[in-house]
Amino acid sequence: MSVPIAMIPYTNMAPYRQLGAPDGCHFVPLVPRESISALMAGNVAAAAVPVGGLGQLGQRVEMVGRFGIAAKGPCLSVMLFSRIPFEEMDATRTVRITRETASSVRLLYLLLGTRLGFDRLPRQVRDRGEADAELLIGDRALVRNQRLAKDEGLHVTDLAEKWYAFERLPFVFARWVVRRDAAESVKAAIGHWLDVFQVQEKKLVDQAVGPSAEALGVTDEVIRRYFRVIRRCLDDEDLQGQARFFKMLDKHSSRLVFPAT
Repeated sequence: MSVPIAMIPYTNMAPYRQLGAPDGCHFVPLVPRESISALMAGNVAAAAVPVGGLGQLGQRVEMVGRFGIAAKGPCLSVMLFSRIPFEEMDATRTVRITRETASSVRLLYLLLGTRLGFDRLPRQVRDRGEADAELLIGDRALVRNQRLAKDEGLHVTDLAEKWYAFERLPFVFARWVVRRDAAESVKAAIGHWLDVFQVQEKKLVDQAVGPSAEALGVTDEVIRRYFRVIRRCLDDEDLQGQARFFKMLDKHSSRLVFPAT
């Protein structure tokens, strides 16, 4: 029987998809936040799960090597589009946040809270409410940044770039994990699949450029740049950035919420 593996349906995961699913597995498309609940329920055996959800998953999962999604500087697809500058997003302002996020919402919380004060955060509006700013992730953020933001006269803040400016470390958005109770054969298949990915990464990235550009209606060069800034095989510096993020979350996690309007 084929084993379900969560696969984020964003373009940043396209190089992974080019390899096809691990032996004996099949992909189930789930946005980042949904992959957390799917892992907790045992509906999938593995996922590139948002690091913002690792605390919730606890001992249910284990890391698979040093693989995930990260950026050292701009990531181009975790963006705050706002009518006012980022630095003025205080308690007098409002923000709408995509429901798909589990890491980026925490990143925005830390970036604003540590600079403005956690008692001066903007108020969060419901899904379709008017707001001074909107946090988008994935393809919607990438495409809007390319096509619309400048025409709309908006301020555009790349949260990974902002993180790097403050912390001088990469930001890790997601890590590949597998459920601890998964069969050893499944763990081995996923580990082998990622090892093969690492060896073939350049070829897989090249193969993913054309289809991704066509799907999003952007040029190949836009996708090539996007794939250059996204890191999939992580190094020591990436893990230092992840550790820094967790340390800041631990310090401020008791208040991890934007006030409602």
